[in-house]
Amino acid sequence: MHELRSVMTTLALADLITVEFSFVENPDGKSSPRSDTCPGSRLWRVESNVKSVPGGEGNLCYRAAEMFFEYAGVDPGSVQLAVWIDKHIPEAAGLGGGSADAAAILRFLYAGLQEGILDRPGEVLPRMTCLQLEQIALRCGADVPFCLYGGVRLCGGVGEIMTPLPKLSPVSVLLAVPPHAVQTKEAFRMLDQRRSSGFGSETGAERPMRQEPWRKAISRQSLKAIAPLVQNDFTSVISESHGQTASLLEALRATSASVVSMSGSGPSCFALFADRKDCEESLAAIRPAFSGVRFFITEIDSTADTI
Repeated sequence: MHELRSVMTTLALADLITVEFSFVENPDGKSSPRSDTCPGSRLWRVESNVKSVPGGEGNLCYRAAEMFFEYAGVDPGSVQLAVWIDKHIPEAAGLGGGSADAAAILRFLYAGLQEGILDRPGEVLPRMTCLQLEQIALRCGADVPFCLYGGVRLCGGVGEIMTPLPKLSPVSVLLAVPPHAVQTKEAFRMLDQRRSSGFGSETGAERPMRQEPWRKAISRQSLKAIAPLVQNDFTSVISESHGQTASLLEALRATSASVVSMSGSGPSCFALFADRKDCEESLAAIRPAFSGVRFFITEIDSTADTI
């Protein structure tokens, strides 16, 4: 398990999740009794409009629902669940799309539990606290707890320590997503290997990311104040193994963007602009040089949700 120190924020770019939920009923119209139904025989479906997105048990949404029902004391075999993911966030791109989808499922089920929708006649399930929901989210992945709330947060530990930061005014974001995917597990393996060999051995623990400089910089609502604080330990290893990421970062730094970096474990790169017109002009200038790279213009949406 790797510890992290990361400032995370939400974007306007989002997937659309459609969920259908019902109890499995017997021919007599009564809810199915509890049973130890194996996953293969469950009436569960998780599908997407993008073929490369894993379906069924291979999707994090499936596992999130499974963990939630286990924690809540609901037999997974007693419910019918259908999840459709209308995908807009690129997958395996360091943008947290799968984590955001899993968090959406957890929020949906949590609301159903709190409102009594998951109760059956004669059986009232114990309600769940936000802390318990966060614990389930953490089992799904390090950034899933953040995705429950969004906003701007300094995240530490293995994702369970979240410190809210001030809201950042909307700024334009240019995302550049290379065609090659990077799995987080593989990115950590390469980073560990690099550090064990003596290169880039200075870790986040040795140069801790403190909240006060970030709080002050964001409070100024200035991208130039934020820029010196932005760093990503994965950048060097991903740039070396995926040359196009390095080229994209170089091209983005040549624009008028105030902040340029790689997102998460990569390979996606981002550039922040105070002015949307500058963002659009920069995209027009660099797009011809990068065939196969998907570009998106979106905005930071740092409004935090409540549960």
